Amino acid sequence: MGIESKHPLYIETENKWTRVRDSFLGSDKIKSQGEVYLPKLSSQDKDQYTAYVMRAMYVNAIKNTVQGLVGAVMRIDPVIKAPDRILELSQDITGTGVSLNDFISNMLSEQLLMGRQGILIDRTEDRAYLSGYTTEQMTNWMDGVIVLKETYVSHDINDVYDMTYEVQYRELMIDEDGKYLVRIWRENTGWNVWNEIYPTKVGQALDVIPFVALSGNELNLNPTQPPLLSLVDTNLSMYRTSADLEHGRHFTALPTPYVTGIDGDSELKIGSGSAWILPDSSSKAGYLEFTGQGLQALEKAVEEKRGIMASLGASLLQTEKSGVESAEAVRLRQNSETSVLVGAVLSVQEGIAKALSFMAEWEGVSGDIEVELNTDFSDTKISAQDLTALMGAWQSGGISHETFLHNMKKGEVIPNDVSVEDEKGRIDMQNPMNLD
Repeated sequence: MGIESKHPLYIETENKWTRVRDSFLGSDKIKSQGEVYLPKLSSQDKDQYTAYVMRAMYVNAIKNTVQGLVGAVMRIDPVIKAPDRILELSQDITGTGVSLNDFISNMLSEQLLMGRQGILIDRTEDRAYLSGYTTEQMTNWMDGVIVLKETYVSHDINDVYDMTYEVQYRELMIDEDGKYLVRIWRENTGWNVWNEIYPTKVGQALDVIPFVALSGNELNLNPTQPPLLSLVDTNLSMYRTSADLEHGRHFTALPTPYVTGIDGDSELKIGSGSAWILPDSSSKAGYLEFTGQGLQALEKAVEEKRGIMASLGASLLQTEKSGVESAEAVRLRQNSETSVLVGAVLSVQEGIAKALSFMAEWEGVSGDIEVELNTDFSDTKISAQDLTALMGAWQSGGISHETFLHNMKKGEVIPNDVSVEDEKGRIDMQNPMNLD
């Protein structure tokens, strides 16, 4: 087994991650996978199947839901208490222009999608910084060893504009002497160590791996079930149902002409300027038309699945309060129904706090570090039913992004002192595929 090998738990969960990631990426990605997500109908040839896929409708409820959930958390800015040096670095926490707030937004998105990610704390000559890693990049792990899959840009030696993306592995480990060692592996007639680095703190080697892994509600590397997997599977089921519905509509809406009593070599043209002379009185001509009664069941199924997706998304934002419930009952019910979102928030909160503590040590500064993210998702003026309808319309593309945000603002899901334009800008900055 080499550096490219995967942990058994990674292999066990990989298909679920792929399903979630593809669903988030949207229609082009889903349709490009062909029969993985949309099996052929019996007797379909290649061209027929291509048309079948093209007619199918994929509504990206996953991306829209994640954006809505993250927006509910980030409607109130995180509270960060840390030494002045760390607060200074938080304006560009990655060293590449990403602020700590944007980094947290990206982490929340990734945590909701996959339920697992990592933060590497590293340092240049001038400063410490954070790098985010997706669950797919955290390929192997054991006591004292973490393996991360990365990409780097390779330039042609004779043409600086000729670039390719290549894979490398970053091995984080504690060596035999108890020192933190980083090995970079690249492939050249097999996988070999391209570089070795002993990162230091004030000239001294580290004795721990400065990497924070988030998995579910805990800080560890072992995978958990992706939090939105039920929503993903419902979304994909709706995609398959819509394919059958559009397939049926296609043939129902386009009658097929037929003629009896003529030989197979006869050429007949259809149009207002054409006339047919049939050979005898027994010959018949007409159209085969389908009533499409079965389409009603498909239409109902699509709407049912659309409703399920809206409920799954909206239930994580708000639960309806009843006047007969005690405050404690409301709190317990709300905490239960928003456990996925709350769990993601608390996990990211703990992970960021630990990462900033690593940064402080590396910067040689001391002081308390506290990170507090918003977990109050119930103090709004919008009802659960209205929120479900709003979420469903947004998921399905029935309303614009601006309209969705405007209504969220009216319902005080987005605070009054934040403009719709500001909130849209925040969301546009989110990119769960690139946490750096």
